[in-house]
Formats: sequence, C-alpha cells, structure tokens
Amino acid sequence: MALFQYMAKNLEGQSIQGEIVATSSQEAIQLLRRQDMLVTRLTEKMDEVLEASPWNFSWRKPRITNKELVLFTHQFATLIRAGVPLLECLDILGTEGDNQAWQSVVSHIRAEVEQGTPLAQSLGHFPRIFHEFYRRMVEVGEATGRLDESLAQLAVYLDKQAQLRAKILSALAYPALLVTVAMTVFVFLLIWVVPLFSGLFQEFGESLPWLTQMVLDLSDGLRRHALALVSLLGILLLGSRIILAHAKSRHIFDGVLLRLPLIGTIFRKSAIVRFSRTLGFLVRRGVPLLSGLSVAATVTGNSVMEQSIIKVATDVQEGQPLSETLRASDMFPPMVTQMIKVGESTGSLDTMLEKIADLFEQEVDGVVATLTSVLEPSVIVVVGSGIALVVVAMYLPIFSIGSIIG
Repeated sequence: MALFQYMAKNLEGQSIQGEIVATSSQEAIQLLRRQDMLVTRLTEKMDEVLEASPWNFSWRKPRITNKELVLFTHQFATLIRAGVPLLECLDILGTEGDNQAWQSVVSHIRAEVEQGTPLAQSLGHFPRIFHEFYRRMVEVGEATGRLDESLAQLAVYLDKQAQLRAKILSALAYPALLVTVAMTVFVFLLIWVVPLFSGLFQEFGESLPWLTQMVLDLSDGLRRHALALVSLLGILLLGSRIILAHAKSRHIFDGVLLRLPLIGTIFRKSAIVRFSRTLGFLVRRGVPLLSGLSVAATVTGNSVMEQSIIKVATDVQEGQPLSETLRASDMFPPMVTQMIKVGESTGSLDTMLEKIADLFEQEVDGVVATLTSVLEPSVIVVVGSGIALVVVAMYLPIFSIGSIIG
C-alpha cells in the first residue's frame, strides 16, 4: 500500500486536492475516476498510515486514533442497523471528520467492497488500523448476516479497551509530568544559576566544600558537553526503538516488564483482561476455540504472553482442556484457570471469560491506585531532594565564610 497526494477536478470543474491510499498510481487514478474526478496531478508519499518504521519520526504524519476507530465503529453499526446499504454507509463514513488519512482509508475500503471484495477482507489491507480481532468479528457478522450486532459489540469492546488503556496512562502521567518539570528545573539550575555562584566563589579564594565542588564540576561538564549529551540521548532513543523492533529483543523486554513490581502486575493483569474479553467475544459469536485463541494471543500487548497462549492453543489442539494448559503455562493465576474450568464444565465458557475480564479490570484499578499513591510522593521526595542538594551546595561556602568573618 502507498499514500498518494492528488489534485483533481470534479464534474463541475472545481479543483480538489487530497490524499488516497492505493497499491499503485494506476489504482489511485481508477479509484478517483469512480468518484467522478479527473486527476491533474498525483504524487506518492511515504505510507505513513500503514507502515511503521523505527526510522520514521515525522511529527506531522497523519494518524488514526483509537477514538476515531471507536466512533467509526459506532456509526457504522448504527447505519447498518438502520438499513442503510453497505456502500452508502461507507460513502457517509468516508466524509466524516477532517482526517484526510482516515477518509483515504475508508475510500479505499469502499472501492474494494464495490468490486465485490468482502468487507472483512477489505479491512485486511489496513492491519495496523483494523486488528485481526476486528476483522474476525466483521467476518463473523458478514457470515451470519448480523453485521450490525458484530459492529455494536466491537464498539463496546473498543470502548472498554480504551478505558483500560486510559487508566494505565493516567497512573503514569502525573509522575512523568513531575519528573519532566523537575529535570527541567534541575538542568536550568546547573546551566544558568550555578555558574553565577562559581564566579563568586573564585573571588573568595578559599577551598570549597566537596559537595559544592562536585556540583560545580557537574555544572561545568554539563555546559561543556551539552551537545554531546543531547546527541547521545537521541542515539539511545533511536537505538532502543530499533532494538525493540526486533522480535527477540522485544521478547526480552516484555519478560523484564512482567517481572517489575507493581508495573509488571498492571501489565500482566491488563493482558489477562484483553485475552479474556477477546476470547469471550469470539466464542460467543461462534468462532472455534482454536481460532479464538490465535486471535486473542495477538491482543495481549506482550510477546511473552502471546507466545504462551500460542503454546496453549497447540496443547488444546492435541486434546487437552483449556484450563489445564493455561495452568501449565504459569502465566495465569490459579483463579483464572479455575473459573475457566468451571466454564468448560458448565458450557458457559464465554460468560466465564467475560467475568474474568471484569474481575481483573477491577484489580487493575486497584493496582493503578496503589501505584499512583506510591509513585507520586516518591517522585516528589527524590526530585525535591535533588534540587535541595544543589541549593545547599551553593550556600555552604557562603555559610563557611560568614562564620570565619564572624
């Protein structure tokens, strides 16, 4: 897939410019012709909608947010339920909002559907936007003739996932803001304030306390090597992004993440929530358990959990009960495996999985609250101590000279 910028004229002769997603320039021209537009200029851009590269740091690249996807799904379900034909639904949805990238995506999907391609398959051209779970639910809806119900359930699912993500981010946002502000103040003191004291101390001609000398040396080194330090930071950020793009490195990082106190608990329980809710949705819609496991594994957000669930699916395929294979994986608490065992024995696996998701979402709320209560005062104490250390270091020589004079 590629992203093209175009200039065209409509039937009234008006000039129109925009962006469209297509596999080639010829396909882009054909898609625009179907919209009764005559292309006057067409240029290819880097595909910023579909491709993610560790080298791509564009700040103005078009993005499709989770909020837009949730809104699209809600509106799509409402239109289908109201009896609006599929192509007309896509026409309406393609004109909503100001995001040209989103409009281009919907335009491409509409063109595919118009050619006879199933909707789920058309969504498959945009895997970074429409996850495999999303496409599978749409596929089930098309097969059963209940696309509106599938989309409505998808919208609810996406809403809950967005709420879970927001809870985690909110727990980390305030401490991150405190650290950012504090580091800014700390660097400001070292670069602009401490040098003022340095000139004053040189006039005294006395030896300085070790703490004061250490802060002065730190300030001098920071000012002398500021460019090198900023460059090093940029290299580290870029290097970490490239390294984490590789599967083995990502697997190691995800494993370490799960073992961290509190934070690891949040990510593990969040992964269980995603897994349980996704598998429950799929099983309820009649998707076979093995297919549901393969899809649910991809939404956990952690490669270690994903590989563990894939191993579980292999064991289930060999005839082992789901609850037993999950217990053997050591990735799921005993309560989860016990509840799934009850669901298997009573034939209510989908209901039990949904209960597991709700229960662990409440536990995530509790851990998030604990993390917030621990992080906030800790960050304030550490940051305040660092700034106080600089202030004390600057005033120690003044106190010493004052006592000598006195």
